[in-house]
Amino acid sequence: MGEVIALIRVMPGGVIDDSKLEQMKKDIKSVIKPPVKLGVIEVKPIAFGLRGLNVTVSVPDDAGGLDPVVEIISKVKNVDSAEVTDVGRRI
Repeated sequence: MGEVIALIRVMPGGVIDDSKLEQMKKDIKSVIKPPVKLGVIEVKPIAFGLRGLNVTVSVPDDAGGLDPVVEIISKVKNVDSAEVTDVGRRI
């Protein structure tokens, strides 16, 4: 079986300070459970002080896809949206 590697862009509801952004990162780390593997979480400036997170995850083919992962991330406090922006495969 292979894995799906995905980049998920996570956006807050507006401009938030560093402490809230760090808390978002911690909360995302806490909700990602096996068999999903969490990769890198990067802070990305968007515009006018707005910053988002790029979250990399790998999901085994038989784990149910990316939708459940995106759904659980979107329920994290201060997250306004989460969407898959890039997908690849590892065989």
